[in-house]
Amino acid sequence: MSVDITGRHIEITEPLRKFATDRLERLRGIIDEILEVHFILTVEKHQRHIAEVNIKTRRDFYHAEEVSADMYTSIAAVLDKVEKQILKDKERSVARKRHNNNGSEVITTTSILEVEEALGDRLPRIIRNNEVAAKPMSVDDAAVQIGDSDRDFLVFRNADTERLNVVYKRKDGNIGWIEPEA
Repeated sequence: MSVDITGRHIEITEPLRKFATDRLERLRGIIDEILEVHFILTVEKHQRHIAEVNIKTRRDFYHAEEVSADMYTSIAAVLDKVEKQILKDKERSVARKRHNNNGSEVITTTSILEVEEALGDRLPRIIRNNEVAAKPMSVDDAAVQIGDSDRDFLVFRNADTERLNVVYKRKDGNIGWIEPEA
């Protein structure tokens, strides 16, 4: 396992390096196939200490970032976050049905990693979940609101049809509108 530590606006001292590698050893108890680890430690104005970590294993890639007022706290928090990601991945499983010779179904549980190996590509994951309050408004009002904001899309309830609609900013600078079929 190779461990690289990059410092941006901070000198990587030996105690800082030792703290990061010692905390990293806890992850080896959970997942033993770590190939590469890259820490990026940054200090910004107003004492923002950012710890970012990229971990490459044989089958997966993990990334996390944490910000705090102390670099040691940021490193501990970012490794805790990656530990949760790894544990969540290990717990996920997929049930597959197989048929016996006599025609009855047998359900077996296979780890998601085995399924990914069989498929050859990584399965897409839901990374973030947002809840939105779909306010009733006209399409024109929604277009004005998305044009004035820095968001890429807006979910709203169409005042005319009472159905959910979406307006979004297009790459060409115009605004798109998605309305479900009736």
